[in-house]
Amino acid sequence: MLLVYHLPREPSRHRVAVWRKLRDLGALYLQDGVAALPEDAFTREQLEWLQLRVREAGGEATLWEARPGTAAEEAELVGAFRTSREKAYRTIIAEVERLRRKAQMGGGTLLERLGKLEREFRAERRRDYFRSPLRGEAAAALKAAREAVRNSEAQAGVPKAEGKP
Repeated sequence: MLLVYHLPREPSRHRVAVWRKLRDLGALYLQDGVAALPEDAFTREQLEWLQLRVREAGGEATLWEARPGTAAEEAELVGAFRTSREKAYRTIIAEVERLRRKAQMGGGTLLERLGKLEREFRAERRRDYFRSPLRGEAAAALKAAREAVRNSEAQAGVPKAEGKP
């Protein structure tokens, strides 16, 4: 799906809101004002909502169902989606590894930071339309960090949060 849009420069809050929503969805910008997402019921609904928001803000927006013209172009587009997710997964993996090392050294209460990283991972997983190979690596790193944090908390005598195994 392509969202082709144009918004007035002022007020800028509308352009920023659309950009943030597209970023949160994991959209790729093909050029200024043209964002692409794989089609499914969720992305279609979100892009229809964005189209309405753009129009309400005094802009123009059109949704397109599109297919790349060649297999090579499709592979390039899928690769671009995967690359954008891999960068995010690498960041999560690095943060998780730091957290795991800190927990192994007895770094105090780290549950809040672990929770934030788990939320970031879930958000990336929702944007990972083409299942990046790093998805599994990030999940494994999170699992290892979760165990290290639990062990650290147990050694420090920190009670488990209610409802947490």
